[in-house]
Amino acid sequence: MENKQKLGLFSVVAFMLSGLLGIDALAPAAGIGPSVFGWWLLVIGLFVVPYALIVCELSAAYPGTSIYEWVLRGMGKRNAARVSWYYWINVPFWMPSIFLICGGMLAELFWPEMSTWGICSIAIVMVWATIFVANASLDFGKIINAIGSFSKVAILLAFVIGGYLLTQDQPLIVNEINLDTMTPSMEDTFTYAPTLIYMFLGVEIIACMGPNIQRPERNIPLGIFISLAIIIVLYGLAAFAMLIAIPEDQLSLVAGLVQTLKILYGDSAFGQFVTIALSLLATLGLFTYLTPWVMAVSRAAAEAANDNEMPAIFAKTNKAGAPYGANMLTGIIATIALVLLGMVSGSADDLFWALFSFANVLCFVAYIFFFVSFLRLRQKEPEIVRPFKIPGGTPIAALMALIPAAILAISGLLFVFPDILSGVIDWDYSSPTVYALVIALLVIEVSISKLQSNQKFKLASSNG
Repeated sequence: MENKQKLGLFSVVAFMLSGLLGIDALAPAAGIGPSVFGWWLLVIGLFVVPYALIVCELSAAYPGTSIYEWVLRGMGKRNAARVSWYYWINVPFWMPSIFLICGGMLAELFWPEMSTWGICSIAIVMVWATIFVANASLDFGKIINAIGSFSKVAILLAFVIGGYLLTQDQPLIVNEINLDTMTPSMEDTFTYAPTLIYMFLGVEIIACMGPNIQRPERNIPLGIFISLAIIIVLYGLAAFAMLIAIPEDQLSLVAGLVQTLKILYGDSAFGQFVTIALSLLATLGLFTYLTPWVMAVSRAAAEAANDNEMPAIFAKTNKAGAPYGANMLTGIIATIALVLLGMVSGSADDLFWALFSFANVLCFVAYIFFFVSFLRLRQKEPEIVRPFKIPGGTPIAALMALIPAAILAISGLLFVFPDILSGVIDWDYSSPTVYALVIALLVIEVSISKLQSNQKFKLASSNG
């Protein structure tokens, strides 16, 4: 009877699709141009497959755990505290960048001449709507998550169907798509290439469900690879639809979804209705996509605060048991980031990319700790039974971990210095992100040192 209540393979796939499938990075990915398909093949082979295999091994060996616990066991308490911070602090910057897409879509639909500050205002309202929901009960959050899953799949399928219909009406002349143009290249649009890594992060979210999954040693690996296959197909077809509809140099990062829908479904009354309906559904999808992430990350920060790894304010909860302190800090920092970066950004696209880049650099650093921890756990805890184990011994394990870690490091560098591989650094472009990263890292290190010093003092006092 107990086994029947556990999640089967279908439920694992559904859970993975809910957490991983997004539409926020479609425009930057399509903005790379037709070479995005060649880059995707490289990313899948060199990053996604090793990453997924490592998650399969760790989730089978340490059921019911998370990236925090893997880093804690593999690299110690201080590095685990860093990961907690990086996981949380990227959200107050990632969230407003996604809501700029919502603002850009609404502006494209109803007020094409809306200023950057108008779009920022929409993003700020959505930030606080998210915080309101995150402060509500967990059951309400589950409903939001279910709505988000439906809306994301519906939008991606709409792109696929619209792209198919467009190919029946006109030749593929907007962007030339053939083997030559799909070959990976480092043109100006290569700036957006790190987005392809971001689109596949989060595979490890299934690990915490391990004890609640039937035959986890089988269903977790199968569920991961089935869901990734579905995601890759949907992303590829959606990006193809965008590329046959809009020239890559005219694709807006914040309004690209609406731009594409307008072309895919035409100017007829029915086409306009479909475009508006799908755009509003996409806005809802982005909102519901972010809400569970904010709830999960804030709860993780609250747990870290209870373990004295983050300041006590993160541990404050409300009557519903929601991490009120962490949620409110998330909203406040997101609002400040929108206002301050809005002052120095020339357009909504620039503001989106500044926030998105900063958030992902911190996120990528957390995942570098993840890959190193995998190797450390192989060395430190060889006695742990690993129902699923990557074959090939230490040399293969090292390649599986170090190549993705190096890709993350290079991708993070490209987010900050997009032309560095060409030997060019545009300091005027990169300096705001560099300054923000330095400040964030200093705050994190000072906080961790202070908290650990306090713990040592309390321990010494109690022993005395």
